[in-house]
Amino acid sequence: MSHQKSIFFNLLLVSAMVTWGISWASGKVLSNYAEPEVIIFWRFLATFLSLFPIVILFKESFRLTFQSFLYVSLGAIFYLIYNQFFFEGLKSGLAGAGGVLVTTLNPILTFLLITIAKKTWLSVKESIGLGIGIFGGIVLLELYDGNFRKIFISGNLYFLFASLTWAFLTITGQKSKEKIHPIVFSFYVYFFSTLIDFFLAIPYKIEKVFSFDSIFWWNIFYLSVISTTFGTTVYFFASGKLGSKRASTFIFIVPFTALVSANIFLGEELKVSTILGGSLAVLAVFILNKKSVSIRK
Repeated sequence: MSHQKSIFFNLLLVSAMVTWGISWASGKVLSNYAEPEVIIFWRFLATFLSLFPIVILFKESFRLTFQSFLYVSLGAIFYLIYNQFFFEGLKSGLAGAGGVLVTTLNPILTFLLITIAKKTWLSVKESIGLGIGIFGGIVLLELYDGNFRKIFISGNLYFLFASLTWAFLTITGQKSKEKIHPIVFSFYVYFFSTLIDFFLAIPYKIEKVFSFDSIFWWNIFYLSVISTTFGTTVYFFASGKLGSKRASTFIFIVPFTALVSANIFLGEELKVSTILGGSLAVLAVFILNKKSVSIRK
């Protein structure tokens, strides 16, 4: 690969990570408009529709086998639960803090779940990485004063559950690669999630969004088309050219972008505990990624 092409794909990955980071500020804005079920439905519907031409562009088959159907169904359930926690947390919590907490703890929890599932012992380096990650989480949640009630305030508990749910979704997505292309997996996850959430949103008057202002619709467009469809497509495309291992290092841009965008667009304070805790968690992820645990049986 030429130097110019390498720079181009690196810039694509950076743009994808930035759109993911800003999604936390966008989600915070949307959380003030309606119940999570209503917002989730319209976000999923828009994403599903925008992913359709992308699957065609990638020239992938829409065919589902029984196994891929099971993976997609499980992924849809996890993603629906994740979004519920995502918006519930943002209603009372800070977008920047949530973005740092979830995006940094997710790979740590994923690593821990895989290790437990494989019943393997941690190496010294992995133990150090997890230890740093746990300490980073304590700092992020400001639990260093021994007041564990802080877990239950400011959306922290929802963010923790969101991170854990995303870890299960990550594992499901990784396993599904053996049976279905990631883009097709995402397409059907949004399709099934939209169908399920439609029935959950009906009691909250799903049609009331048509009376909302343009800010609501611009943020729905951003979360669905820009952050998800564009960001995910660019990530898969660029990582396919540069390699998944190299692409994974760009994930560290997301928590930083979440913090900065929340400060710029929402006026949220850049707390020392969030910056320090997030930095420790990023360091932990870096250490753990030095020797990843395979999820293949």
